[in-house]
Amino acid sequence: MLCLAVLVWLAAQPVRAAEDLAGELWQPRAELAPERAQRLPEYCTGAYRQIEFPHPLDVDSNTFPMDARSESADYAMDGDVVLVGDVHLQQGNRRADAAEVTLDRTTREGTLSGGVDLLEPGIAMRGTQARFNIDTGAAEVDEVQFVLLDSALRGSSDQIARDDAGALHMSRGTFTRCEPGNDSWRIGARSLEVREGEVFGTARHAVLRVGPVPVLYTPYFRFPVSDDRQSGWMFPNVSFSGEDGIDISVPYYLNLAPNYDATLMPRYVADRGEGLEGEFRHLSGWQQTTLTGGFLYQDQRFNGQFDRSDFEELEAQGQVTGPFEPEDRWLYAIDHGGELGRFSTVIDYTAVSDRDYFRDLGSDLGVSSQIELERRGEIQYADGGLTMRLWAQRFQRLDESRIDPYQRLPQLDLGYTRAILGPLELSLGASFVSFERDNDALSGIDGIVGNRVHLEPQLRVPLQAPWGFLTLSGGYRYTEYDLRDTPVSVAARPDRGIAVGSAHAGLIFERPLGWFGTRMTQTLEPEVYYLYQEYAEQSSLPRFDASELTFSYSQLFRNNRFTGLDRIGDANQAAVGVTTRFLDDRNGREYVRASIGQIVYFRDRRVTLAGGPSVVETQSTSAMAGEVSAAVARHWNVTGTMIWDPNDNQVDEGAVALQYRRDNRHIFNAGFRKRLDENIQQSDLSLYWPVSKHLAVIGRWNYDFESGRTVEGFGGIEYNDCCWQIRLMARRFIESPTGRDIAIVEADEGVFLQVVFKGLAGLGGKVESMLQRGIRGYRSETGYEI
Repeated sequence: MLCLAVLVWLAAQPVRAAEDLAGELWQPRAELAPERAQRLPEYCTGAYRQIEFPHPLDVDSNTFPMDARSESADYAMDGDVVLVGDVHLQQGNRRADAAEVTLDRTTREGTLSGGVDLLEPGIAMRGTQARFNIDTGAAEVDEVQFVLLDSALRGSSDQIARDDAGALHMSRGTFTRCEPGNDSWRIGARSLEVREGEVFGTARHAVLRVGPVPVLYTPYFRFPVSDDRQSGWMFPNVSFSGEDGIDISVPYYLNLAPNYDATLMPRYVADRGEGLEGEFRHLSGWQQTTLTGGFLYQDQRFNGQFDRSDFEELEAQGQVTGPFEPEDRWLYAIDHGGELGRFSTVIDYTAVSDRDYFRDLGSDLGVSSQIELERRGEIQYADGGLTMRLWAQRFQRLDESRIDPYQRLPQLDLGYTRAILGPLELSLGASFVSFERDNDALSGIDGIVGNRVHLEPQLRVPLQAPWGFLTLSGGYRYTEYDLRDTPVSVAARPDRGIAVGSAHAGLIFERPLGWFGTRMTQTLEPEVYYLYQEYAEQSSLPRFDASELTFSYSQLFRNNRFTGLDRIGDANQAAVGVTTRFLDDRNGREYVRASIGQIVYFRDRRVTLAGGPSVVETQSTSAMAGEVSAAVARHWNVTGTMIWDPNDNQVDEGAVALQYRRDNRHIFNAGFRKRLDENIQQSDLSLYWPVSKHLAVIGRWNYDFESGRTVEGFGGIEYNDCCWQIRLMARRFIESPTGRDIAIVEADEGVFLQVVFKGLAGLGGKVESMLQRGIRGYRSETGYEI
């Protein structure tokens, strides 16, 4: 906390150098146009004036004649012209003001003295004297203050020289993005260069200072001077942890073309080694693709199976022998989406060298950690009532599960729908899929692999009106398998045929009402869904993609209580539900939506996920499912779900969440969820809340009542202004992707510091990812318009 207190104190210190020019160009928030002030974050005190120029900004001012105005003028016989007293020069969009100007009509050069102000699109300068060429625009300004208007950078330099090409060369300069009166951070450099039309400036032999304290030296780096993109080195990312030591990555951005670019990021992790990350992005009229990769050469803390500390502990116990041999770590990913005519394509593929890659190394690029990494590619075709989808899918698990998920290598889905008589529709669904996985260590039903073919013809009559709907359907669901590695009791080519019929009807009633002076409409929408589905013995069939669905209100109106096609539930049942909504008559905004429903069973259910025919569900009614969503007041929202089983007189599942979100810095969340089948009973509180214009508190507390432990808790404070942002957070969390009981998992702890230099770069980007994941409704800020 002392570190943050020092940084906040430095942030509040006033500027010590003269800032006359920047102060004159600065407008306090109260003087800004209302629409511009509204776009400005509340922690910003103002912005630089928007300056109007007489000509379009992209014109060449050198092609214009020069106009001059002064209190007196002296035309000498040798060709010199001396203008004295409030001299004003104008050439296109270029302006200059000085106490005295001397022009040499022979050499076409001039000298401005007695204090000089210069202004043109993108930059304003003030110096003691200047020299310029009328024809080329080349100039030199001594002892100069400057403001780069596009990037809101301000600073000073011993001298600024502009060459014939419009590039600015500064010697012994300093600059900052902070507003006048705030010198929280600044960069001093032996030389600075900003080329005309480019989006990055370059600084050589630069020192970053926080207040008066130097914190970083670099012989060369590039800083943004506009919002456009251009190739070059970016500001380095720096972090530190007790496990890895210092972690430095230096991005190099390659703007290869308007529609594709790349980022290369050399990386050094002190206690692990050296590596490289890279990202390539391509955008065209029919697709967008991102390729990502990462490599760390011979990680000194990982041998492909154990972390070095774990290895040393096991070695002391005699459980491992031999030397610790570092292992290479790698990651690669493809993210692609395309659409060409009636075809569309998707590729989502991620692979890592080991399951601990994200935990140990993370990634500064657009790949996030997951328990399962999906590898999927597909191509789809749609034309009228015909749809086709050819796809393949597999997963890389990052937990300690001993059974890998099935791979779809490949799957072909076909669908066809057409009207045949009035509202009567004929549809046909078909699929073929090959399920594979490594089953050398598996037995019984878990070791089965093979193919599945499914056909589903159906007749359907959809009828709709403004006051309701009725849908009648009937069909047949036929499935055939060609299996390998089956147990003796399981047939190699089983099949299954099931007839299915359903009727779904609903009505919509409306009534006008007033609510606190707002004209509204309340709806009442009862619906009933009858489903009949034949019984077929399925306990000996494989479970390639079958699982039980989480019961919810929407589940009441599905034609199968299982996912996939390996289990199709027998049914003779009617689901009854009702929904009410409160809608604003002016814009249709939904203020409240509430639903409740239940299934009535007319016979016992004999199909279960894993049980044999002796396992029967005999309840005559399902649990009652309810859900509600309400905008109870401005910026306040409440959502809730509940599953109550009247047969056991207990709540099987329930969740409630309250959120206040006014903007990205005023967020409060409170939630609770409970699931009996998974022994989950957790509360979750989080907030991001300013306590003053510049200070905010950040926190989350996710508590598990079953284990009596905090799943994740973090808390911290933030200082924020238009100059920089500082966050200091402490975190304690349980990370258990293996499915082990969290009551026995050791908690991890950490302290994180994030410093963001507005308009430049930041240190400690992991804090941002924690906030996005841990505080519901928080979004990463991308900046604002100056």
